[in-house]
Amino acid sequence: MARIFEPKRLQELVDRYHPGEKLDPAVEMLLLEIAEEFVDEVARRSCELAKHRKSKKLDIQDVQLHLEKTWNMKIPGFCGNSVRRRHHLLDTTKKRLNLLKKKDPKRKRRQRQDEKASQQRALGSKQMRSSSEGKTR
Repeated sequence: MARIFEPKRLQELVDRYHPGEKLDPAVEMLLLEIAEEFVDEVARRSCELAKHRKSKKLDIQDVQLHLEKTWNMKIPGFCGNSVRRRHHLLDTTKKRLNLLKKKDPKRKRRQRQDEKASQQRALGSKQMRSSSEGKTR
């Protein structure tokens, strides 16, 4: 299997940020393995997303969606096409629900009825507890 990063390239990266620093062979192998697993996983999950949208072609949006949702990573140069976060959808849903509540004239009456029913249940359970305590004494 061909390597994604060659050990020489990894050493060049280390030299760029820490000139003269040498990687231990075990660390080098570990970093290479992590990089390969990461790329494999991103490719596999991105292909699954493309297949889910019934496409036979892997697009940048598939990779972008996986990286943003799973790793919270943005692809440089593609931030303008950012994937919508779930909390934005929740805010929109909350706004719709609030509008529906305002349009429902019977909502307040139902709320009052629900509150009375819960108070009655609470009183009933207190009375049952006090009567059962009296019997045990």
